[in-house]
Amino acid sequence: MYELDVLSPPSNLIYMKNILILSSAILLIVSCNQSPVDCPEVDMSTYEKNQATVERMFAGFQAGEIDPSIYAADFTDVGTGFNEVDRSKEEAIEQYGMFTSLLSMDLQESVYLPGVDSVNFEVDGSVRYYGQWQMQMGEATQQLMAYGSFEFNEAGEMTNLAHYGDWTATFNALLAENPEVMEQMMQAAE
Repeated sequence: MYELDVLSPPSNLIYMKNILILSSAILLIVSCNQSPVDCPEVDMSTYEKNQATVERMFAGFQAGEIDPSIYAADFTDVGTGFNEVDRSKEEAIEQYGMFTSLLSMDLQESVYLPGVDSVNFEVDGSVRYYGQWQMQMGEATQQLMAYGSFEFNEAGEMTNLAHYGDWTATFNALLAENPEVMEQMMQAAE
């Protein structure tokens, strides 16, 4: 005789519970997509204001102008490069000024996304971006893909910037094609 393999009652309960949870989750997702009235609305106004500040900063980079009012007094530019230290507001503004005086920067593509609080996963006003920059020094041009994370205080001033991209390799590639700029930099450092 063949014996049927029947799930025991506790296994049936676990199976049914999992099906019920999965069905509820699908129903919630579908209902939120179908009826936005029933879904909580997220206030994006702080994020949108802060995104405009990031865009203003990038427009300044492209125009060769740095606006110190964007940055909070305790601003930190996080050193994300190899052995790179964090920079204060004054140090960061000096570095941004140096870069914009040596090369032109054009943000060709960008995607902005809201950041979320890591504890409750709610939109927190921070801004994330992915971008493609065209960097030019003299006749030399390089493309740079970058990711950035920007934090803000309640006054809308940027408090923290962490920017990821191979800036050093891009800058060195441009310098290799512009030895006169490298020579000027070496003389200025003496």
